[in-house]
Amino acid sequence: MEKFKNFFTRYSYDAVKMLLDQVVLAVFGFSLATAAVIADSDTLLLVTGIGSVVFYVFMLYGVAWRMGDEDRKRIRRGEDGGHALTGTLVSLLANSVNFVLAMLIAIGTLAGVVGLVDIPKLIALLAQAMYQGLLAYIPLGVDATGKMIALNEAWWVYLLLPIPAILTSTVGYLMGKAGILLTKLTVPDLPASDRPTKQEMRERAKEEREKDHCGED
Repeated sequence: MEKFKNFFTRYSYDAVKMLLDQVVLAVFGFSLATAAVIADSDTLLLVTGIGSVVFYVFMLYGVAWRMGDEDRKRIRRGEDGGHALTGTLVSLLANSVNFVLAMLIAIGTLAGVVGLVDIPKLIALLAQAMYQGLLAYIPLGVDATGKMIALNEAWWVYLLLPIPAILTSTVGYLMGKAGILLTKLTVPDLPASDRPTKQEMRERAKEEREKDHCGED
């Protein structure tokens, strides 16, 4: 119980940050998907759908990388540096609402309770609207009238939607903990006046490599 409390205290902010990023990208994705539908352009729907997902994954990666980087610094100070699955667990916490909605949709569909499906499905569609451009573009089949059934109409797809976020957070955290920087955009945000110059960043990276090397010796 104490470990759970410490985990929640340390990483609850990061989980909330991931959830807020989801909300922001959901609004962004919904706006793009709506524009594509109004324009009646399947190509635009596909392009905006891919763009929304990539942007969302990139933002999650940045949050997870900074988590790993902070834990790496804690380890160097001799403190508890978290677990290898910390990024995964934080993402699961951030996606808890998505999982609850998915379970309600699944139970309602399998039990044939329409009233239990409609509202959770509507909320899930809005809460994960960054995926809707792609889901609306990908066909699942056709109904009796020949109308296309989009992938977002399948109940089981909502159980799978959190997977990209979980995988991204897992990889991002491990990369941050290893000190591997794929892009400078994952450097912790600082006020403009406090941002280090490129020379300072190179010097800091060199100092960290030397410290890591001394630690290995």
